[in-house]
Amino acid sequence: MIAEVWIEASRQVAEQKKRIDWPACHVVGPDEVTPVPFHLGQTWAWESERRYTAMLAGTQGGKTGYGPWWLVREIERLGVGDYLAVTAVYDLFKLKMLPAMLKVFVDILRIGRYWSGDRIIELRDPETGEFQAKRSIDPMWGRIILRSADAEGGLESATAKAAWLDEAGQDRFSLAAWRGIQRRIALHQGRVLVTTTLYNLGWVKSEFIDPAVNDGDVTLEVLDTGAEVERTDNAEADICLVQFDSIANPAYPLAEYQRAQATMPSDEFAMFWRGRVAQLRTLIYDCFDEDIHKVKSFPIPMHWPRVVGIDPMGERIAAVWLAFDPDKVQLHAYREYYEPFGETTPGHVRAILQLSQSERVAAWVGGGPSERQARADWQGAGIPLMEPPFGDVWIGISRVYELFKDVALVMHDNCEHLLDELGSYQRQRDKAGNMTDKIKDKERFHALDALRYICAWLTEPREEAGLVYMPTRIGPDW
Repeated sequence: MIAEVWIEASRQVAEQKKRIDWPACHVVGPDEVTPVPFHLGQTWAWESERRYTAMLAGTQGGKTGYGPWWLVREIERLGVGDYLAVTAVYDLFKLKMLPAMLKVFVDILRIGRYWSGDRIIELRDPETGEFQAKRSIDPMWGRIILRSADAEGGLESATAKAAWLDEAGQDRFSLAAWRGIQRRIALHQGRVLVTTTLYNLGWVKSEFIDPAVNDGDVTLEVLDTGAEVERTDNAEADICLVQFDSIANPAYPLAEYQRAQATMPSDEFAMFWRGRVAQLRTLIYDCFDEDIHKVKSFPIPMHWPRVVGIDPMGERIAAVWLAFDPDKVQLHAYREYYEPFGETTPGHVRAILQLSQSERVAAWVGGGPSERQARADWQGAGIPLMEPPFGDVWIGISRVYELFKDVALVMHDNCEHLLDELGSYQRQRDKAGNMTDKIKDKERFHALDALRYICAWLTEPREEAGLVYMPTRIGPDW
């Protein structure tokens, strides 16, 4: 009897260690049990051989449910080591990404166990079927490090072989977080899957969409439901861009899609239900046109006058350098500084002065009305930071806006944080969906604040050292 019990217990343990078979190219169906074949958008993403695959789709198009299966394949291909699964914010991690990951790795395939304190899924050694760790800090055959991009420090803790980024198009998934992920996968030249709805025109557009569509090969297929599935493959950029409508997912109700098409503004419908770029009505600098206002970076001639705007407070310290082209009567934003607040003020000052060591800066301007102490600290550390001429944010925005309208201000393409913020800087909507005069997540836009400070100072009437500064216009006497 004892032997029989022992044999049965051993059999059950062995069964628990076995990976459960799951049909290839299937996701978990709406009932959380039944395998459902990939739809065309998922299939094209699966077939991508590029290092970077971006699946940009409408809401409920089947993005988050697909990501874990892509990661399973990367683990099978690359073996022992660390992997990343990152979503925009903690709430999305808890409510969407984590359940999807646990469903696949723990419940279905039984190849993972979750260490909740460290947000790690430990992976079984496929040869022994064993989990190696006794504690979360012990060596493991493999780990999936689960993180949210709004806690960037957690992204600096591993050398990863591949990364899945879910909802990377959300406002809180910053360019700085993406740069951190790039550093984590650089050693292994890891592949990346991005799955997201488009919420803004920030870094996902500049890092994935724009390079892909620049001479990429386009394939378009229209499904029986009317759903458009589009693939843009660019071997030179090593990017495959897959975009599709919500109804490419057979589970998404056609009537709901049609209701959104009939009632939603065209820009929101294009981005939120189709995964396509559109000019958002809520963008504050809606006059900014990359074809006109973004230029290839070049060395600034030494005789061009230069000024610097600085945002000296917040979770990031930002500085923007402007140079004046006297021939075209045009300002060039040609350099930026964008670093975590954790450095000391003297440290930031040293770094910024180092960037300007061979240049003569005519003025340093920055900080809001309440940041007098910050300006004093910066002055004490070596940068004589002046206060902007006024504190009203919207007046400052109007000054920058008019410079863009007159093409009196252009951005160099190396100012990636400025360009990212320009595509994300939006008015907040009220509960009825109407635009307000509040700036959405205003505290995030440090580079644009620095730009606003210096443009406000430049366009305010004054006479100094024989130079005349004209309001809302940079004249040839600047």
